[in-house]
Amino acid sequence: MSENDGTNKSGVTALIIGIAVLVCCLCLLVVGFAGYGYYTYYTYIQTAPTFTSGDPIFPVETTEPAPPTELFIPTEGPVSNETLETLSNSIVPENDVYDLACRLQGKCGISRTLTPPPAPLAVGTVQKFWLLNSDTNENFQIDAELLYVTPLTYFWAEKGTQVDQGEVKALMDTFDQEIIPTNREFFGSEWTPGVDGDPHIYVLYAGGVGSNIGGYFSSSDEYNPLVHEYSNGHELFLLSSTQPIGDDYAYSTLAHEFVHMIQFPTDRNDVSWLSEGFAELGAFLNGYDVGGADWYYVQNPDLQLNDWATNDSPDFGAHYGQSFLYVAYFLDRFGEEATKALTANPENDLASIDDTLASLDATDSQTGKALTADDVFMDWAAAMYLKDGSVGDGRYTYHNYPDAPQTTDTEAIYSCPQEPMLRDVHQYGIDYINISCAGEHTLVFTGSTAVQMLPSDPNSGRYAFATNEGNESDMTLTREFDFTNVSGDITFSFHTWYDLEEDFDYLYFEVSEDGQNWQIITTPSGTGEDPSGNSYGWGYNGATNGWMQEEIDLSQYAGKKIQVRFEYVTDAAVLGEGFLLDDVSVDAIGYQTDFETDDGGWQAAGFSRVQNILPQTFRLALIKKGSNGTTVEMLQPDASQYLEIPLSLQDGEQVTLIVSGMTRYTRNSAAYQIEIK
Repeated sequence: MSENDGTNKSGVTALIIGIAVLVCCLCLLVVGFAGYGYYTYYTYIQTAPTFTSGDPIFPVETTEPAPPTELFIPTEGPVSNETLETLSNSIVPENDVYDLACRLQGKCGISRTLTPPPAPLAVGTVQKFWLLNSDTNENFQIDAELLYVTPLTYFWAEKGTQVDQGEVKALMDTFDQEIIPTNREFFGSEWTPGVDGDPHIYVLYAGGVGSNIGGYFSSSDEYNPLVHEYSNGHELFLLSSTQPIGDDYAYSTLAHEFVHMIQFPTDRNDVSWLSEGFAELGAFLNGYDVGGADWYYVQNPDLQLNDWATNDSPDFGAHYGQSFLYVAYFLDRFGEEATKALTANPENDLASIDDTLASLDATDSQTGKALTADDVFMDWAAAMYLKDGSVGDGRYTYHNYPDAPQTTDTEAIYSCPQEPMLRDVHQYGIDYINISCAGEHTLVFTGSTAVQMLPSDPNSGRYAFATNEGNESDMTLTREFDFTNVSGDITFSFHTWYDLEEDFDYLYFEVSEDGQNWQIITTPSGTGEDPSGNSYGWGYNGATNGWMQEEIDLSQYAGKKIQVRFEYVTDAAVLGEGFLLDDVSVDAIGYQTDFETDDGGWQAAGFSRVQNILPQTFRLALIKKGSNGTTVEMLQPDASQYLEIPLSLQDGEQVTLIVSGMTRYTRNSAAYQIEIK
């Protein structure tokens, strides 16, 4: 018999009751939103939830999740590593808003810093500040009064907002004397004296920023307002006045958001899961309980670590918990200096973990082999399940976070043999399959050998150009076209599929006659709306419903030599799947490319010529609990993603199979099959 979410009543009941208790115990203060560099804090009350099992205390309706339809095993043989290698070698440039403002808007020569104040500001000073309402994506201005000053900070409150002066003093003195030194020592320093030339950090207490916002750091405030119209031009945090200043959330929010402020000048375009994991670690290092999101995560550990959900996703909060738990495990396993090295590593995403481990010559004490991010992930998956320092060399627990929540079985098998069962797991997600069948058996694992990179295939053939993933990035695809012998109409045609963060990330179609000054062209599709202040002009935004063809009139450039560019500019926090380009043609000069044989003469910076297929790999671990104790065995299927695992269990013994997909550069899950003979 197999027990999963839809086939065992008591198991389902335990999970649902646990979630119900979780909902009752956790007070959601923040549902983050994505603006120009907005990092919002997702926080909970400090009470850890309790979970129960057994008979239901209220009627529960359950539905079995739809299983994957089939394994993805291409009949033509092994999948090439070409696209995987292309993506791993791609460099995603950070955006430079001053360069963008000059090239695309003609705003050149703007200073990166403002004139500093002649002296520290005095209590009672009133200034205007820009805020963003996350419910409407509208920016608005308020007047705020300076209420408290420390050597390193200013505390401002929106006019008319009631605050307790004693609570303000306690919060800001703690921030000045404890949180700032702690975070600076571990993560480095923020940009100081910063854009405004004033070493004071602004903390603004105000309302109207959204129904579920507790606080945020916006990197747009780090810029001269002449290049971003809604910039406040200060190193600034927002605390929502919907919550009392004396609550622990205010302290943890400042510790969390200060890490984002520190990250801004050093590694702005790193992925959200690492940025948020480190920010949560900042709160943890200052002694604040991050409880809540981590408990939320362990209820469904099949969540992709190297991804980040939108704020309307039911998994949004769980991502905070998952990323924190992974980073906290890295700190516990490798120590403070190694974790500091990771925070400072210039690489992004999992590659930064690989690079940090390599630079430290980190090896597995049990095998003697060099460690990779994938190795650490599997050890962490086992540690989350066991939390037992007596197993192996002590790596399967948290010494620095003994109250960390613990994952449990996602499925249980009580009788063997078992017919083939089709399942799927996210890349860098985790399935825990418990098996308690006494006797001699063989567990047969068969995994997909391929996975799609994106939800859509190229418009034609096998190849297309695609943007890469990167926060606060600027990716370009550029080509020269010679129209000097053309006197008639010129139509530039291409096909595109895109999924871009709505209202915040834009892709522009541009033309330049000198390679320095660029004109954004109004395309048939696209938008001129700019609710966030992020857009530099007419651009593609949102998502297409499948592939579409665009035909752009470039007749005004007849008789000239020009450069054509696709430019993708992203903000922080949330990313769509990106932009695909295929089947480009200019009939007036006989140009046509489908990218099947080469790049068509295009110069890429952050774009990659790819196939929509990647080799799928899996990592497995087998935890055995028996009379002789607990053991952990790390396993890896062969090149065909096939593995036979002998099982020999006595009465009362059990094993747990950990399954994780291990293919980077995709958000698609991986199908696999298990059978017990």
